[in-house]
Amino acid sequence: MKKLLLLVLIASLTTCNDGDVIVTTFNFNSVNLQSCGSSGGYLFFKINDGGSESISLRLGTSAELFMVSDTLVSTLDGSSNFVNYRVFDGAVSSDYFCNQVPPTQPVVTIEYVAQSGTSTLITTTERDDADGLSREQEGSGDPDGDGLANFFDFDDDGDNVPTILELDTENLDGDNDPLTNPLDTDGDKIPDYLDTDDDGDGVLTRYEADGTLDPTTIITDPGEGPDYLNSVIANEVIIDEFREHNYNFDSDIDLVLSNLILINGEEQITRETLDMGMIESILTGNILVTPAFPSN
Repeated sequence: MKKLLLLVLIASLTTCNDGDVIVTTFNFNSVNLQSCGSSGGYLFFKINDGGSESISLRLGTSAELFMVSDTLVSTLDGSSNFVNYRVFDGAVSSDYFCNQVPPTQPVVTIEYVAQSGTSTLITTTERDDADGLSREQEGSGDPDGDGLANFFDFDDDGDNVPTILELDTENLDGDNDPLTNPLDTDGDKIPDYLDTDDDGDGVLTRYEADGTLDPTTIITDPGEGPDYLNSVIANEVIIDEFREHNYNFDSDIDLVLSNLILINGEEQITRETLDMGMIESILTGNILVTPAFPSN
C-alpha cells in the first residue's frame, strides 16, 4: 500500500482548492500541439486527454511566422511571451483558446505562469514551383540571379518563359519524366529551360517579347510559333525585367520549451526541457513575387 501511494505521488502533482484535492498529471505527451492567432499574438497549446488541463505558449512577436524556414528563440518574460499551465473544473476545447473573447466556462481552478525560460520554434518550409521537377532534379542553384533557387523558381533561366513550358511537356518519350527529354530548340545541348537564347538566333529570348514580359505571346509567323523559337525572326527589344513569379509553400513547425519554471504562489513546476511537439502544414499557400533584376 505504501509503495502504491508513493507511485501516485511521483506521477502526480497535488494542490488544494477550497478544501478539495485536485490531482494534476502534467502529462501532455500523447496529445497534439495546436495553434491559433497571428502576428502580434500567436498561441500554441496542448490539452491533455482528460480535457481538464492545458499548457499554452503565447508569443507576442510582430513577425509573420511560418513563411520561410527559420528558428525563433524567445525569452519567456511573463508579459509578451509567457507560458500558462491551467487546471479547469471541466473539459476544455480548442475554442476556449482561439476565441477572441474567452468563454467563462469551464473555470480555471489552478494556474501556473512561467516567469522564465525560453521557447524555440523551428519552422521548416518546403517550396515548390509546380513545374513537375523535384528539388533534387532542379537543385538549389540560381543561374538567373533572381534570388530564387531553381527548385522554387518557375523560370529557372530568367528568360521570362516558365520552366514548365520548356520541358518535355507532351511526354514524347512516354516516361512521365519531363526532364529526360526537355526541349532544346536550337540543338546546342543546352535545354531550353536553362538556355537564355532558345532558338540560337543571337537575340536573348527575353528580348524577343516586343516590349512585353511574355515571349510566348509574340508570334510573327504563326506557322513557326513564337519568335523566341523561330531563328529566322530576330527582332530585339531590350527589356531587363523579370515577370511575376509564383511558388507554393508548405510549412511544418517544432516547438520546444527549455528551463521552464512555472509558478503558482510559492509552488513551482520546473522542466529542463518540454517538447511541445510539431504541427504539420501549419501554413500553406502560394507566394507571388516579382524578383529584382540583377544590377550586373
